[in-house]
Amino acid sequence: MSVRSSKGTISRAVRDLNVEWEECKTQWNDIKSKDFQETYISPIPDTLSSCSNIIDELDKILNKIRKDCE
Repeated sequence: MSVRSSKGTISRAVRDLNVEWEECKTQWNDIKSKDFQETYISPIPDTLSSCSNIIDELDKILNKIRKDCE
C-alpha cells in the first residue's frame, strides 16, 4: 500500500464514519451522545488535516529516497 493510497483510505473511512454517526444520532440523542461527539467526532477533521499534511510530507521524502537510490 502506497502512502497516497493510505491517505485515500483514511479519508474514505472518515467520510463513512460521518455518515454512520449522522445515522446514529437519529437514535442516540442525549447528553452522552453530545459528549461523545465533542470528545471523539468533532476533533477528527483537524486531526485528518494534520495527518494529510504529514502523509504528503512522507510521500515527498519517500519519493526523494527512491530517486536518490536509483
